[in-house]
Amino acid sequence: MRRALWLLLLTACVSTDGRRVVMFEREADEIRRTLHIPGLSAVIVQNQKILWTRGFGYADLENRVPATPDTLYHIASVTKTFGSTLVMQLVEKGQLTLDEPIAKYTPSKYAPAITDERVQIRHILSHTSEGTPGDRFAYNGNLYDALTPVIEKKYGAPFRQVITQRILDPLGMMASVPGHDVIDDPELARRYAPALARFAKPYTLYGAGEIVRAIYPSKDIGAAAGLLSTVRDLAKFDAAIDRHVLLEPKTQELAWTPFVSNAGQPLPYGLGWFTDQYRGERLIYHSGNWGAGFSAWYLKVPAKNLSLILLANSEGLSDGFWAASAVETNPFVCSFLRHFVFDGDDACKALAETATKKWLSERAARATKKEVVLDAALLASYAGAYQRDEKRAYTVTREGTHLFIDYRPGERTEMYAFSENEFFFKVPTDTVVRFVREGASVTGLEFRFNEGEPVRAKKIR
Repeated sequence: MRRALWLLLLTACVSTDGRRVVMFEREADEIRRTLHIPGLSAVIVQNQKILWTRGFGYADLENRVPATPDTLYHIASVTKTFGSTLVMQLVEKGQLTLDEPIAKYTPSKYAPAITDERVQIRHILSHTSEGTPGDRFAYNGNLYDALTPVIEKKYGAPFRQVITQRILDPLGMMASVPGHDVIDDPELARRYAPALARFAKPYTLYGAGEIVRAIYPSKDIGAAAGLLSTVRDLAKFDAAIDRHVLLEPKTQELAWTPFVSNAGQPLPYGLGWFTDQYRGERLIYHSGNWGAGFSAWYLKVPAKNLSLILLANSEGLSDGFWAASAVETNPFVCSFLRHFVFDGDDACKALAETATKKWLSERAARATKKEVVLDAALLASYAGAYQRDEKRAYTVTREGTHLFIDYRPGERTEMYAFSENEFFFKVPTDTVVRFVREGASVTGLEFRFNEGEPVRAKKIR
């Protein structure tokens, strides 16, 4: 009798989880399509095991390559949770204190020199270093990179090596890549070739619904950003956190505790993690957004041993839905909360729908320039090499009626004409390119940034 009752309860539980998965899966794909996200991969982790995982849409839209749980993405600022973990491991071992001044470690590649001795490592971890340290929360991804030299000095190795040896390899995260620039090192390129073969192509939304190719983000890696991973690998990271493989419970709890300002007010960020309370439920999370190309969400509900991880190959997963202490405005997160946490409808649905409409409306409103089609011969005259200075040159290429420029070295970006000699980009930027003529010859180009002075480059061939 007791065994029969246990089997009945187990069957009911499985059935309930199955219904939740079906409803969330359907809504997630609907939201993805509404936000014009080409590819999305997702995983739900419950009690340190994968409850469900799936890919939606395409990792490569042009070649119709499906997104899967093993598709590789830039995870953007979700990398900060790894940086935090490495710092907190040092704190746990007594090799570093949070009140140590950050000044002696800066500058880093992205963080400027910090000379104010009042700025402590805890202020960088909590995004409270600007102005009077500890006064207020001001999210700054570049300043967070000041933790990179802290980690490198204390561990005695480059950040890429530290994150690999301390987290990725021990957890078996073999599909993850510590920075896209591994391709510049022959040995590393060979090691990570299988993972990079599953790297999603980056895209962005332009106007009311046009999906265009974006460029890959910065290729390097540090404490603030740069890790490439899959939802299946991040599920391993999540399970290790909850099993306290990486940090002791008290150390992890410290990272998840809201930072308290100098005035005694709890802030929306701990030490490398956002913290929130929604309807009495504690939420720990981090989002990631490159502005174009890739975005990410990592949400934990500690009381329920439940996590949601989402990765996408456009900014649509996070852009427009990030707000401190307002995690529920993200439509994907709201759907997850409704089905897996609160077992029913929730006010977040209306909030998320409003945020979605607002973001789509703002995107449509940005498309102010009307594209014109130019003669192929005219476009051909713009093709060539342009020298900006002794360190920087650009190559403009034509393919049929399409014109491209390698504005970032090694990455071609398409330009779109709005007059005979002026071009704009459909990736998020206000930059305009103007070609300069002297008589019948094209002699150079100018980059114009809003109302600033143009940057000129001379055509050299």
